[in-house]
Amino acid sequence: MITRPRHRDVPSVTLTGHGYAYTRSRYGGEDKTVYLHQLCAIAGGADPYDVFSETTDVHHRPLHEWLDLDEDVPPAPVEVGDQLIPAIDTPESVEVTPRWDHRERNLGGEQA
Repeated sequence: MITRPRHRDVPSVTLTGHGYAYTRSRYGGEDKTVYLHQLCAIAGGADPYDVFSETTDVHHRPLHEWLDLDEDVPPAPVEVGDQLIPAIDTPESVEVTPRWDHRERNLGGEQA
């Protein structure tokens, strides 16, 4: 006999204040969050163990590295007036990097 749980929260997709899309599921007292750019990295061939490792981050590559754009195009997310243009989440737009390299790059003025 198959029984259904009495109460089940449906996962939802939400944007952070910086424009990053994530999904969260709260089930059985646990809160699980996965970012869309993490799933894109896996779709692009990254090892899930690397994607969810405590020693790595999934980094949004600068637009000019994977699109035919000028280097002067600012990295996403970008504020235009009072609107936030989020980072583009595709397998081509993200890469798994060592956590400290990623953080050093961000602290140096570059965006995630």
